[in-house]
Amino acid sequence: MKKQPLEVACLGDDEKVPRRVRSALRRANRRGRTGLLFHADMRSSSRSFTFKWAIVLIERGGVDLCRKDGTTLRGPKFVDLSPGAHTLTFRVMRARRSRETLFEKEIFLRKGDVFMALCEPIQPNVFYRKSPEEDIWRLRKIEFWPGGGARGGAER
Repeated sequence: MKKQPLEVACLGDDEKVPRRVRSALRRANRRGRTGLLFHADMRSSSRSFTFKWAIVLIERGGVDLCRKDGTTLRGPKFVDLSPGAHTLTFRVMRARRSRETLFEKEIFLRKGDVFMALCEPIQPNVFYRKSPEEDIWRLRKIEFWPGGGARGGAER
């Protein structure tokens, strides 16, 4: 099992974010929520089973906060977290344990902050788009002013 996937990067201001994620982020800002916004770009295979099958999940202290596989709903998931420090484990599980990837990241949230985690795991190739060669995670902490509006850029 790899301890670090090949690509873990900060989500830049100019990078495109799926519309559903932007909508969920606006909703969280309007309601003043603090927490984790998770989205995984999952595709289903035309075959019934493939070794590229994956479950993408985020854990805190060994407990699943959110998970996504080929059978779950496609939209983003928001998980409320209390303000303060959190150590999160980002994992992609597969049928072959040797192909699993994981890494940990410590984050600090203030009231109203949202930590956004977007994942595109290795998946079956489909006719309209090639799968990445390694699991890709894009992370960003978004700080909101109490009255609305973003306060800052990506967490580095």
